[in-house]
Formats: sequence, structure tokens, C-alpha cells
Amino acid sequence: MDNQMNIQDAIFLDGTALAALMNPEDSCYAKARSLFLDLHDLERNYVTTNSIIFDLHEWLRNAYSYQKAEYFLSAIDKAVSKGKLTVISSSPEFEGESRRLLLDRPELRFSLSEAFTAVTMSYYQVKRIFTFNRNFMMLVNLDKSFRIIPSN
Repeated sequence: MDNQMNIQDAIFLDGTALAALMNPEDSCYAKARSLFLDLHDLERNYVTTNSIIFDLHEWLRNAYSYQKAEYFLSAIDKAVSKGKLTVISSSPEFEGESRRLLLDRPELRFSLSEAFTAVTMSYYQVKRIFTFNRNFMMLVNLDKSFRIIPSN
């Protein structure tokens, strides 16, 4: 699954961006929808992690309904089958690297989940992330070529 497309050219979808896209009551909904449609028009491909999918499925089930959570999984499966989305699975190596990042770079103040995203992006050389999590602004301290969408 990891090699369906050139992952380096993809945009990483973080949980905050996906959650904003799925919730019209989210304060970032309009911006998320507009940005996502712009990115889609540019024929962008996307990448995310299975842990983000797991967390969003649980959130949708708890906040809305089991049916909405299942619809989300179906949409993810469809995007994967069309080659628009790559879902990267967690591995013990990435988990260990994430913990090391927290120990080695405490000034980043990442959560373990944020560190996992940073490690995943670094490993696959994904340079752009679609997120509303302001903590990811610290990614540029790991690699100056990282780009955060939206930028403000």
C-alpha cells in the first residue's frame, strides 16, 4: 500500500484537517473545505497514518454515529483504491523513533502522536502537511523544507 504513488509529492493529512472537513460546525470547516477542494483541483495525492484513521473512526462513532464512522472508512477505502490516498501503518521502529524524538528534541513540545507524524513525514520525505494543529509549525525546526497548509 505504501508504494501506490510517489509519497514524496503527497500532502500529509493530519487528524485536525480531516476532522474539520467532516464537521460543518467546526470553526475551520469552511477553510478546510476550500483548501481541500483547491488541493483536489491540483490533482494532489494524500498520505496519512492508520493511527489517524483509527482515532477519527472512534471520534465519529462517539460524537455522531456508527454509520458515520463506517461511511468515513468506506470513503478512506475508496480513496486508497483509487490511488489518491496512501495509509501508512505504524511500526515498532517508527514508534521507537517517535519516543526518541521526544527525548532528543524536548523544545519541540510534540505529543507522541505529533512526533509519530513528524517521524513518518521525515522517513517518507513528505514535505507538506494539511493541518490545523499549530504545534506542527515546529516541523520547520526539524527540516526547513516542511510546509504547513494552511500557512497561517
